[in-house]
Amino acid sequence: MSEFPDWLASTLASDATAGQGVLPPWIGPLKPGVRAVGPAFVALMSQDDNLSVREAMQASIQPGSVLVVAGGVASRTATIGGLMALEMQHLGIVALVTDGLVRDARDIRQMQQFSVWCRGVTPAASHKLGPVVVGGSVSLGGTIIRDGDLVMADEDGVVIWPKELIEALLGRAQAKLQQDDARLARLQEGKTRGQV
Repeated sequence: MSEFPDWLASTLASDATAGQGVLPPWIGPLKPGVRAVGPAFVALMSQDDNLSVREAMQASIQPGSVLVVAGGVASRTATIGGLMALEMQHLGIVALVTDGLVRDARDIRQMQQFSVWCRGVTPAASHKLGPVVVGGSVSLGGTIIRDGDLVMADEDGVVIWPKELIEALLGRAQAKLQQDDARLARLQEGKTRGQV
């Protein structure tokens, strides 16, 4: 989302919450160098079944949102494939975060305006039988995520901020950034002195 600054990384987001809301490290980016920040829109899939994802895409999702799909931790089939990823990009969804798997990894990696954080990849397609749960809240990797919570995802991982705390946490993250910048300047100054 454009209103969130480029410096807002998952590390600073985690520092602001003292490590709360950090998703497990086994949910990682499908390709290096990606970053996504946006409000969550949540869905709960059934094991080996992604009908909820299809239904979520039919809902009125705000452009710039991150689709968060839980319930795939035991699935052996894909939460999405390349065609669904392309549909999501056309809908203005900037990223998918899921505890499930994806397929057509090569196609998804080549996309410029859509990124994925997931458990891994598989060639197997999901069933579409349901049941369907879209919107509200889900639990993913031990973290409760609600519609409208802020998702920050990059190469270091995924962090969730509760929607009612976004402004306060952004202030904390900025303060931490300023501390880090001051420390970096001192370290660089020390290195320069040592070389003289």
